[in-house]
Amino acid sequence: MADRKTVTRQTFIGEKGIALIERRCLEMGHLFHPRRVDHGIDGHIDLVDPDSRAVLNLTLLVQSKAQDRRFSGETDDGFHYVCDQRDLDHWLSGNSPVILVLSHPESHEAWWAEVKAAFPDAVSRASRVVHIDKHTQRFDRDAAQALLRLAMPRTAGLYLPPARTTEVLTTNLLPVMEMPPTVYLAPAAFTDYRAAGAALDARGRRESGWMLREGLVLSFRSLRDSPLRVLCDGDPERHETREWADSDDLDTQYRFADLLSRSVQDSYPELRWHKGCKHMHFRATSHLGPRKEGRGPGSRGRTVFGPHTSKADPQRVGFYHHAALRTRFRRLDGVWYCQLEPDYCFTTDGYTEHPYADRLIAGIKRLDRHPAVRGWTLVWANYLRKEADLFTEPRPVQFGELATVTVDRGIDDRSWGPAPSAVAPEPDQDLSATGQESLDTLLAVADTDTQDLLDLIQDGDEDTDVPRRRNPGSKARSAGLRTPRQGRASGARRSR
Repeated sequence: MADRKTVTRQTFIGEKGIALIERRCLEMGHLFHPRRVDHGIDGHIDLVDPDSRAVLNLTLLVQSKAQDRRFSGETDDGFHYVCDQRDLDHWLSGNSPVILVLSHPESHEAWWAEVKAAFPDAVSRASRVVHIDKHTQRFDRDAAQALLRLAMPRTAGLYLPPARTTEVLTTNLLPVMEMPPTVYLAPAAFTDYRAAGAALDARGRRESGWMLREGLVLSFRSLRDSPLRVLCDGDPERHETREWADSDDLDTQYRFADLLSRSVQDSYPELRWHKGCKHMHFRATSHLGPRKEGRGPGSRGRTVFGPHTSKADPQRVGFYHHAALRTRFRRLDGVWYCQLEPDYCFTTDGYTEHPYADRLIAGIKRLDRHPAVRGWTLVWANYLRKEADLFTEPRPVQFGELATVTVDRGIDDRSWGPAPSAVAPEPDQDLSATGQESLDTLLAVADTDTQDLLDLIQDGDEDTDVPRRRNPGSKARSAGLRTPRQGRASGARRSR
């Protein structure tokens, strides 16, 4: 049999390497063109704009080195490749970027290196060695942006945006999922809440979930045969709740939002309405010990009431904190939402407002940042959505999960404000040491310090990298601390 021409095994490997490069370029959204005549360059890549698909008239030269055996020093993490001196001289002599693609076609693996970056000086060129990191230099679709940046002339002024991404933003809007089907209204027998409350007290039972407005008493509860009948000075009317909920009349909307707000305030016996601050906050526990609430999606809960030690006398409680919430009901795109705005309340004994409450609130507002507000918002959302138990009456208003918004771009969380102790005072905050001292001085008058408030606003944060201290509430309990009432009874004095 006459001798026939044969194809070497290395030729097959080389062609497979070229085919792998072409396939990967297509996955990136670029075009690879192999050269018919190869003199140290196997082909070039035509770069394509990822958004408009326009060919950018920017090219990269490509040299392929494929083999089915392992490269020198190859491990799971990397390897190195020693270039031929003539190849290296050729790649470095031109004015176009050259990338070297090293591959194992049989296992569909490929990595790349930009030649000029791999040989920046005479020493590296003398070694002729290219070092490859398998984790960061994969030649796959993730390399598309890097190739664009490599080919773009510095003077071109062309902006190549990063790959599009989406992000889900969680709002502070809690949607109303269920509400009573009927609204009752009747001419009111009283003109102010004090007199109306006294009339109900005289019946031996305090009822909630009603409001007075423009000579009328309104409620989701029946006014015909319940204790609320005493508030009426005429026959009650019934109206479909939907008539009010969907009304375009602004006054009707305001009255309906007020009724929703009052009904929610009265549905949680653990909460107390603070008329002066116009917020509701957690009541003190019977033993004045810490109370934790808000476990659920996105939150492991936070201490919503608890004691804090006095800085002047560590054996005494300096103040109690109460998690507070301002609410506002709004109708957006036909849906009613409860807008959650976390707040704080400070007392001396669980009941009496702290004489320096304003200073404590001013101090904590200086320290508040996005993570703290987000954490408290999740706590309140989980608490308001908590199902009633055997000892709680069914709530007239039921909530869904916090509304979310999907945006078509990523948002750097640092843009929303850093963690309190990480950095960044507010723009109006003094950056000098004097500014920090003013905060310490402010809090010292209230018998506390910055760390005490940081512990409060970071309570329950799992992601914070700020070193945490022991909960002062647990410290107070374990130390058998005296409450302010106890302190006064024993003649203890708080120094300032």
